[in-house]
Amino acid sequence: MNRLIISALIILIAITSCTVYKEYPIDVYKPGPVKIDQRRQNVVLVYRDFKYTGDTLQHYYKSDYKLFKAKNDPKNIDSVMVMTCLNNFAKTLKTNANFNEIKIIPFNVFNPHSGGKLPNLDFDIVKKLTDATQSDLLITLETFSYFYSKYSGNYESRGSEEVFTVAVWGVYDPEDEKLIERKSMIDTLYWNPYDEQGNYQNGYKPPPRLTALKIASATAGEKYAKRFYASWQTVDRMYSIPPLPDFSQAAAYFEEGKWDNAIVLWKKYADDRNGKMAINARYNIALTYEIKDEIEVAIKWLNAARDLAVKMRSKKDLKQVFEYQKKLIQRKKEIDRLNQE
Repeated sequence: MNRLIISALIILIAITSCTVYKEYPIDVYKPGPVKIDQRRQNVVLVYRDFKYTGDTLQHYYKSDYKLFKAKNDPKNIDSVMVMTCLNNFAKTLKTNANFNEIKIIPFNVFNPHSGGKLPNLDFDIVKKLTDATQSDLLITLETFSYFYSKYSGNYESRGSEEVFTVAVWGVYDPEDEKLIERKSMIDTLYWNPYDEQGNYQNGYKPPPRLTALKIASATAGEKYAKRFYASWQTVDRMYSIPPLPDFSQAAAYFEEGKWDNAIVLWKKYADDRNGKMAINARYNIALTYEIKDEIEVAIKWLNAARDLAVKMRSKKDLKQVFEYQKKLIQRKKEIDRLNQE
């Protein structure tokens, strides 16, 4: 009996010490972070024309870290960049989101104003804007800043350009008098003469400053619009491979997308008597069912992994199971929300 116990302990130590954990990316369809009442079908966009104190560099740029004033800038450069941002926001929203109508209020509806703190828009103003445009949702570009920099090349690298943008957006529901979201979006766009593989492109010409600013402004609008509609996103998951041939073969099936073959092998070890191997097997099976979009079944298998980890008092396994459990529960909520939209 003592020999059996010792042998079992040796096998257990070998399994726990040699188990490999691998990350595995999966694509999931996620709703946009901004949740809008389905009754809100007509949107109006407006720029508040607010600037934070000190935001005065619209007509300046940097060249090799030195500040210069731009020559021949249009006086209405702020209007050009803001409307480029709003127009591309509206275009992206029309293409991807379920709104009946999207309107843009002219640039100068608000007088320019500045301060150290950005206050919420008064709902009396919100209602005036939505009533005048027969809209039921107001989206504001609260403030928008942009700055262009360029850098000369040297013996180690070629020159590059970049545009830094900061946009603060607000989403107001006039009927419920609710600020649904205020979101700061910070981004930097880069240009250089290298392709995605790092190869130098002969004859490369970067966009001039004003063109680069327009591209960055359009990108800022597009990126915020993505918060309003569902899209495919890549997220990382993890599975385990204990040092047994069946687990190695199951991992090979898993990587090849042969989900059912992998599940058959893992189920051989899913019984309680297999201890930590059963926890690993149940966890892996749960992940595979998530990939197969069978979320309820995935949750069932993960709960089984949790129950056994609790029984065995395995803190490491419990931590991993609980982390994945949070992700699965959130995934189920997102799927339920998508089914309601």
